[in-house]
Amino acid sequence: MSTVHSPLQVAKPIVLDLLAAITFAAAFFIAKRVFDVSGLHSVYIATIVGIATGFAQLIVKRVTREEIGPLQWLSLGVVLILGLMTIALHDEHYIKLKPSVIDLSVGIFMATRDWMTPYIPADTRRYLEARVVYRAEKLWAVLMVGFAIVNVLVAFLTDFAVWALYATFVPTLIIVVLFFVQYAVFKRLSDQAALQAGEKASPSAP
Repeated sequence: MSTVHSPLQVAKPIVLDLLAAITFAAAFFIAKRVFDVSGLHSVYIATIVGIATGFAQLIVKRVTREEIGPLQWLSLGVVLILGLMTIALHDEHYIKLKPSVIDLSVGIFMATRDWMTPYIPADTRRYLEARVVYRAEKLWAVLMVGFAIVNVLVAFLTDFAVWALYATFVPTLIIVVLFFVQYAVFKRLSDQAALQAGEKASPSAP
């Protein structure tokens, strides 16, 4: 009997693997908008939080011998490298460009790796055509590159407050909405393929 997975159950491993980047963004927004911390100091706080989160996850997974997903390594690596570069450069313009660097890095990663398969439930993946997953991976890559381009435009055509709101919420909301759309499409395609497979097998059944 196949296990029925809810969208939240499917999203959970992806969210956990990207937790370092998510806590980085959340800490930056809270420090900047709630506590009115300066841009550079907000990045310092966010970098510490993101790195601490990422390493804590790695330690827990090492202890429990869980597999470390590719997106988790990418998330931690991007937060670590870009956070340390921001601290070293002390440049607010670089802060604005960071989301573009992150999105571009993720887009290139998604374009060159079979990254989605481990995050699709086995019962759904069983009936999905490989080309469907492949095309979805490439569309996500295009989306992330698009985010990188739009972020540059917003960063240099608007003030810091508008950019901070955009960078914190808009891409995230779009990703969440598209994730649930993709979940519904994958589930529908998988169910249709499973039904067809059952219909083809039924004539030979005793």
